[in-house]
Amino acid sequence: MLTRNKSYIESNLYIKDGKIYTKKKAFIEFPKYYENKELLTIETNIFLYGVFAIIIDDKYSVSTIPTMLQTNPVIIEEFIKDDVEFIRFIYGKDSVIIDNTSIVRNKILSYKIFESFYVNGNVPWYIEYEDLVKILDNMPHYADSNIGSSHIANEVICSFITRVKENKTIFHRLDAKKEYSYVDLTNIYYSAISTLNKCAGSYFSDGLVSAIVQKEVKPTKLENLVRL
Repeated sequence: MLTRNKSYIESNLYIKDGKIYTKKKAFIEFPKYYENKELLTIETNIFLYGVFAIIIDDKYSVSTIPTMLQTNPVIIEEFIKDDVEFIRFIYGKDSVIIDNTSIVRNKILSYKIFESFYVNGNVPWYIEYEDLVKILDNMPHYADSNIGSSHIANEVICSFITRVKENKTIFHRLDAKKEYSYVDLTNIYYSAISTLNKCAGSYFSDGLVSAIVQKEVKPTKLENLVRL
C-alpha cells in the first residue's frame, strides 16, 4: 500500500544541468483522460501536465505545477484503478524524469484542468483537498492565468466540492474526520444547496465558477461562513 511522503520522494530526486533525475526506479501516474484534454502529448518529445503522482518504492508525492513539463519515460503503460483508466510512466535508476525545469506558460490548459477537476469532479486518487487549493493558487504564476487569482475563491470552491464520502450531501468541513470525495458542479442534486437553487437551475454553480477568475480583496461574511 502506498503512503504519501513528500520528503522521501524529494530525497530520491536531484537536479543536474537543469534536469530532474531519480536516484531509484520511479513511476509517474495520471488519468488517461489527460490525452483527450491536451494535457498529454506524445510525439518526438513527450509533454505532460505537471499535476501527477510520483511514486518511488512504496511512497508517493504529488506534483502541483499547472503547466506542461517535458519528460521521456523508459516505458509507458496503461492500467485501471478503481474503474478509472490511468497511464503510468516508468523511469530507471539515474534517468531523467523532467527534461527541463524551465516552463512555458499556457493559460488555456488551466481551463481544461479546471473543467476536469473542479467542474466535473474527475479528481484522481492522489489529489487531496490541499492539493486542489494549491493547484489553483499556482495557476497565476505557472500559467499566467486569471483562474486561481483569488485565494479566497480557491478555498471556497474546493471546500464546496469536497463532501463526506458516505453522504455527499454533507460538506466535508462539517465532519472533517470522515473520508471524503468530490462532487461535480454540473450535478444539480449536490451543487444546488437549496430548493430555490434546484428549481432555478445551476446558477449557483455558474456564480461559483466565475468567482474563481476574479481577484477578491477580502472575504465577505458569507464567504467566511462557507469556509468554516
